Amino acid sequence: MEFKVIEKTPLFKALSDLGKRIFLPAGIFYWSGRAKKEAELIGTIGTAYGYEKDFIDGGSEEWLPCYLEDFKEFSSLNVRSVVPYAPIGGVAEVRKSWKNWIVKKSQSNDTESIEQSISLPIVTQGITNGIFMICSFLLNPGESIISPNKRWGNYDNIITKNLAANIESFEFFIEGKFNVQGLKDAIQAVSKKQKKIIIILNFPNNPTGYCPTREEAAQILEALKDSQDKVKLPFVILVDDAYEPYTYSDEVLDISFFYDLLKIEGDIIPIKLDGISKELLAYGGRVGFATFGLKRNWIDTDEEFEALKAELNNKLEGMNRSTISNTNHFYQAVTQKMFTEKGMDRIIEAREKVKQMLKERYELINAELSNIDSPDISIDPNAGGFFLFVNLNPDKIKASTFADHLLKKYKVGVIPIEKLNLNINGIRIAYCSIDLGKIPEFIKRIQLALEDF
Repeated sequence: MEFKVIEKTPLFKALSDLGKRIFLPAGIFYWSGRAKKEAELIGTIGTAYGYEKDFIDGGSEEWLPCYLEDFKEFSSLNVRSVVPYAPIGGVAEVRKSWKNWIVKKSQSNDTESIEQSISLPIVTQGITNGIFMICSFLLNPGESIISPNKRWGNYDNIITKNLAANIESFEFFIEGKFNVQGLKDAIQAVSKKQKKIIIILNFPNNPTGYCPTREEAAQILEALKDSQDKVKLPFVILVDDAYEPYTYSDEVLDISFFYDLLKIEGDIIPIKLDGISKELLAYGGRVGFATFGLKRNWIDTDEEFEALKAELNNKLEGMNRSTISNTNHFYQAVTQKMFTEKGMDRIIEAREKVKQMLKERYELINAELSNIDSPDISIDPNAGGFFLFVNLNPDKIKASTFADHLLKKYKVGVIPIEKLNLNINGIRIAYCSIDLGKIPEFIKRIQLALEDF
């Protein structure tokens, strides 16, 4: 298959060898789609169908996918919405609804421009699968992606162990602020080794809870623009928005960094990774979305710009088809039902109660930690998400030893992160799962444990 439009863009230059060669062949789904429209007798669908009365006692004359009768006890959704395979790229209505959701979350008055500039989100099997898919799409073995040193540990599993690529790390914070110079230095180092710059950013951050202030966000944006101007390579920025809605301070950016990146006219390509796990509080649903920010100035005509979106969609569906085949139909149906029957404003309103509950915990746990007078700890800047990170003096206390001691003697569980080669030695506290009334005792026991060392 030819990709005449995408090959003319900076995005194509940033693709991995796999990303360049992948496409969705005109196979089962192509012929099934045609058969639905053109055929009278269809023998293309690999799903067992029958008249409901033939496999369900008291069933109807309706021709349906075969299902177990007990299924109806657990869902009032029509079996057509949950039992068949979902389309490769995701249920069309859900993809459109999520695109509208992304536009709404921008809080922008220029919604038409955003709607035109972003691809139709492709459905992934949660954000984890989205990260794997997009990194596969961009990175060859041995190539590098740039990330702060404090990051979700699964990035390393996906990128270094699974894809055999590298992570160019930089120190996240300098004097309690985002290390802009460290980012620029990492970009410069990678630009000497490969012909594209790939970066992954996660705000609010796991494990630290860091969110950039508006001033820091502007500095990061300027650093990216300046660096791209200097090295003249395509920049692709993966924006991991797993915890996007959960910010608790008026001083920090309260929308995704994706939207600022989208406004840049240069060859800086943002990719938004989000999903229902945290945003709709459906952790086990495993429905994520990958959405590309595309620049209109790459292409001469509106027709070619739409062709670019279609070619990109084909490649991404090719990635899905060759890895997971397709995604969870049930939770896509649930998601669509929420959007259509409840509406986006109602979803935001309902979620606000959870956000306020987490904000109270955030404020209290930071207040309690500030009362610990110890030279052996420091707290990374945090203003959102589900976590915060307590740094421990590596010369005195090893994180894993401390976590073990805390658990055995004080019955307190935390996650130690000990990567001395990356200058990390501390504990992640998930205050999202600690009752507000138990936070003072939780921190008291941490203080007692510190006194034992």
